[in-house]
Amino acid sequence: MHSTKKQDIVLGYTLALLATMLWAGNFVVARAIAEAIPPWQCNFWRWVVALVVLMPFAWKPVQQDWVLLRRHWRYLLIMGIVGVTLLNTLIYKAGQTTESLNMALMVPAAPVVILLLSRVLYKEMITRARLAGLVVVLVGMLVLVSRGDWQRLAALQINSGDLWALGGVICFGVYSLFIRQRPAEISSLSFNMATFSLGVVVSLPFTIAEAIILPLPTLSAPVVVGTLYTGIGCSAMAFWLWTLAIDRIGPVQAGLVYYTLPIFTGIASVFILQEHVAWAQIVGGGLIIGGICAATLIQPRHNDF
Repeated sequence: MHSTKKQDIVLGYTLALLATMLWAGNFVVARAIAEAIPPWQCNFWRWVVALVVLMPFAWKPVQQDWVLLRRHWRYLLIMGIVGVTLLNTLIYKAGQTTESLNMALMVPAAPVVILLLSRVLYKEMITRARLAGLVVVLVGMLVLVSRGDWQRLAALQINSGDLWALGGVICFGVYSLFIRQRPAEISSLSFNMATFSLGVVVSLPFTIAEAIILPLPTLSAPVVVGTLYTGIGCSAMAFWLWTLAIDRIGPVQAGLVYYTLPIFTGIASVFILQEHVAWAQIVGGGLIIGGICAATLIQPRHNDF
């Protein structure tokens, strides 16, 4: 493999990892402000902040790509609805009625969705190493979220919040899969600016309706800080990094990196929420990292499918 190609792949994994690290903080923020602001309003203001931050950098690229953006407006609208309007609104909605353990169990569904849809739609090879890696990662996830107590898993009950969370995870998988269809002539900044804007426009009527029906959120330091973090870090920066990563390594490989999200969420919880690290978290994190390495580093064989 040419050295430039290797460097491009390393950069792709690095970008995907950075995006995942930023997204991990979203779960900590969601726990902190879930009761302070309703889901549609939380999601809307998050993306408004992202647009304000992104606009100075994306203004020129958008002008240069304007003809292309108009030509591909249907694709951009779909991506805006899936990635901006729905994804985190569903997650924030889930946080109101389901346990964090249930939500964490939904996270591995995103790369699985990417893997299966890539096989069906793009005939992308599912290697034996990738399947083995996924199994190891799933075991690691079970150890991590159960903290070594399997009775916690047996006692789980599915409720409406679990279904909302699963919907959000599926949206992320679909978004990551179809982002590969982004026209190469459209820059990543133009793409993100267009999808963010369209997603916010679609969100507006639902946000207004929610604000009329439910009490307005109280302006507080946690709400302001949480909105700024999710808007700047989880939206503007992370989605841009994720787009660049998928350009270099594809949605399946980037999706496997997404499995590291619970590890970084655990680290953030220790420093921000003063939670203690258990042995199960260390073992589970090690299995997740090992599974990702097996799925991404081992070369495919002829008998893969």
